[in-house]
Amino acid sequence: MPKSFVQLEEGKVAYLAGGKGKNLILLHSLNISSDSWEKVFSPLGQNYAVYALDMPGHGDSEKPAKNFLIEDYTRIVVQFMERMKIEKAIVCGNSVGALIAVEMGAAYPQKVEKLILVGCPARDAWERMERFAFSALSFDVQGNPSPLSLTDLKMTFAHPTPELAGWFNQLRSKAGVWVKKTMIAISLYDPFPQFARIKCPTLILFGDQDVLREKEKAILQGIKGSQSVILADAGHVPQIDQPQAFLLEVERFLGSLL
Repeated sequence: MPKSFVQLEEGKVAYLAGGKGKNLILLHSLNISSDSWEKVFSPLGQNYAVYALDMPGHGDSEKPAKNFLIEDYTRIVVQFMERMKIEKAIVCGNSVGALIAVEMGAAYPQKVEKLILVGCPARDAWERMERFAFSALSFDVQGNPSPLSLTDLKMTFAHPTPELAGWFNQLRSKAGVWVKKTMIAISLYDPFPQFARIKCPTLILFGDQDVLREKEKAILQGIKGSQSVILADAGHVPQIDQPQAFLLEVERFLGSLL
């Protein structure tokens, strides 16, 4: 599907758009792009006006001239909504996209109808620093990411294949230093104070093989009235591992299934 572009404050942002109905914004995980929603994009478009963004620095979006925090990525999504004349949307974010969704729900509640947090990295300060230190060897001296092996990708996908690894590493290379920059943004963001500020209906979704699945209870306790679901045989990017099961749970939460 061809991407469109919109000029925002920090450069051009690439996005996919399709479908009709209530607005649904999809925010991808670290390393990759809006292409990660390919298997679920058209089915979601049967009931929703779907927008999948390439995060600044990733995919076909421009690389910002300054470093970004999670709050900056969130501001870009809000700018996108304003430019596209989207008053309110359902926001579905995967991994770092889930952190952006958390910040949107907390800081811009008037813009968010419902939240879907997929593989949300709800780590405390020590865990965030430990995770960043663990990843240090996966970058060269210029800060560019090294390719990940099939073994490495078992932390992301339930069933990594050579084809999936090739796709992932190509996008990882395309993002370049923005993989590390975004990891720094993740390590500096504490989602726990923001959870209590979220008042909209929220679905917390994890794959059963996601190492972050253990964070489910903490997020449920932090976001009052939220609900959760665990997808079987799925990893950190369940919309790729189990697209049909992902669609079933998302559409059930959103009320598309009666």
